[in-house]
Amino acid sequence: MDIRIENLRVFNGIAFVAHSARVSGVGKVPCECGGVASCERCSGSGLREPSDEEIFNMILENDYSSALEHVVFSFEIRGLSKGNAAELLEHRIASHTGRSTRYQSEAGFDFNLPPKVEEILGKHGIREEEYKEMVLRGAAMPEHLPEQEREILRHYAEAIRCSQAAYEALLELGAGKESARYATPFAMHTAYTYTINLRSLINFFGLRLCVRASPEMRELAAKLYLAVREKFPQISRVWCRGYNYAACPENEVRDSPQGKECPFKNPNSRVFIPTRKQIRKGIAPKKFDQEAFERVKEELLRRWSGYP
Repeated sequence: MDIRIENLRVFNGIAFVAHSARVSGVGKVPCECGGVASCERCSGSGLREPSDEEIFNMILENDYSSALEHVVFSFEIRGLSKGNAAELLEHRIASHTGRSTRYQSEAGFDFNLPPKVEEILGKHGIREEEYKEMVLRGAAMPEHLPEQEREILRHYAEAIRCSQAAYEALLELGAGKESARYATPFAMHTAYTYTINLRSLINFFGLRLCVRASPEMRELAAKLYLAVREKFPQISRVWCRGYNYAACPENEVRDSPQGKECPFKNPNSRVFIPTRKQIRKGIAPKKFDQEAFERVKEELLRRWSGYP
């Protein structure tokens, strides 16, 4: 678990979202007094001005999301693999400045571990740091491991060492960083300064906080969600696309091997979220248990982020 979110900053907030909505036009809401003439909030009309929080929640609930673009988040991402960074850059309504391999030396670069390697290490109680030391030292893989698993670890270790050796040799031969970087692997760490508005961030979470997202992107999304929630707790109202829209758009693929661990697809569960096709067939949740959902969400965040 190498990914880190650092220096998170939030620009504007729910008050500015509410202000922009009022500029567009926001109607009044029923007053709690029921129309008492002496009520200072509605002057007896039974209707009052909504609060900033009420306007914000209404925008989220009804997907009037253009106003959400006024809230902006800037942060640094470190420890993301160079290969999976391409998935991050698919989220186009954002600004990013990446670590330049033309000008920065990558000698002795750090690297991420692929899901299968992490699975093997976890199965046998081997720490990631311990395995990385074995990779860098060229040590033999533990003999007590099954042969197939030992070979997987060995091949990955050799690929990393060969890439590092090739990169450094190319530099020594005068090829320059711009050419030497072509020998670096998918797994090599990179870093980004990233700026994204709330509307696009909700879209990012909707796609990447899903069991079918790639493990590294789920880790990034979970860590970013936790970091944003500390400074902008309103983000707790959103999750994957199925939760956000009360209907999962994944349809059949939710039953694929990647989706087999989805905790929301069991019709008998208290946190069942139907797919769009299930809704068309008349399959709907009996009653959605929000408290149970929050417990499931916290467990997923803990598992995907690697935080206790």
